[in-house]
Amino acid sequence: MESGTAGIGREVAVEVVTTASLAPSIHNTQPWRWRLAAGRLALAPDVGRRLPVLDPDGRQLVVSCGAALLHARLACRVLGLEPEVELLPGSAGRPGPEPALRDDLVLATLDVRGRHAPTDADRLLFSAAGARHTDRRPFADQPLEPVLLEQLRRAAEAEGAWLMPLAHSDQRLGAAVVAARADWAEQTDPAYRAELATWRRADGPAGDGVPTDVAATHHPFRASDFPLRDFDTTGTADAAGTAGGPPPTENPTVIVLGTDADQTEDRLRAGQALARVLLTVTAAGAAASPLGQPVDSDGYRSVIERMLSIAGHIQMILRVGYPRRDAAASTLTPRRPLGEILVID
Repeated sequence: MESGTAGIGREVAVEVVTTASLAPSIHNTQPWRWRLAAGRLALAPDVGRRLPVLDPDGRQLVVSCGAALLHARLACRVLGLEPEVELLPGSAGRPGPEPALRDDLVLATLDVRGRHAPTDADRLLFSAAGARHTDRRPFADQPLEPVLLEQLRRAAEAEGAWLMPLAHSDQRLGAAVVAARADWAEQTDPAYRAELATWRRADGPAGDGVPTDVAATHHPFRASDFPLRDFDTTGTADAAGTAGGPPPTENPTVIVLGTDADQTEDRLRAGQALARVLLTVTAAGAAASPLGQPVDSDGYRSVIERMLSIAGHIQMILRVGYPRRDAAASTLTPRRPLGEILVID
């Protein structure tokens, strides 16, 4: 491996971006591009992969890019390099309008400032990166360990975000009602369903999107107070697993992840926090899936913020729990070829 004292070389860039490509993204759109120039990696949005209906202002695109940035930083550390990141170089923290989301906008640069021995925690999270995925399996009737909840809180705070579990019944009830209403609004919106269908992938090779075998986990008799997103756009969802009567109602741990402000830099930090939280979940043998419906819309997001008396801004809500042992393991979602996301000058 090349020395870290002369910047990032081709070999390291390939390893780092390969790990970054494993990050979570809305509908597995993987809306990022990387460029290696003068020993430095630059992260830019792939605006053509924005979801105009679901994500009109690109908030979730930027959060996704932030998640890729955390994975890239982690890869550097495991390679024995100390990463140095600048968010929105040349514009972060300066007065004036927010930078427009376009393909040539540099969201972050990643450089190295010498060598650093990886910690056990670095290695643990890195090993989780290859296994982490949105896990839509049913959860067991087992509460999340308090020590894990504390680890998740610290993971979010390490990246400049905050994490709040919905611990009280009135919080859960109110959030569940809003989530159900938001889910209904999306499912009855033809534009939303048409957009969703463009990212649903049939069996066969694909580098992005949600494959059929991953998406087909919506069961009519699967009971939960917080609904999963239904990726079935044809009305033919697989109802397997309903024999013998409906299973007990799932009561997953629900956590809210947010930031104090809601500018592009905050969204990048939220994405890094989200990635660190999800890797921590995976490393602990638990599973997580996003409760995206109530945060897709700024309107519903604001409703939950007011209901929970949150002064900041919700960036993501997660269902977290331990998957049932009798549930079939979820498959990993595909990834785009490296040549599509990395340019080396």
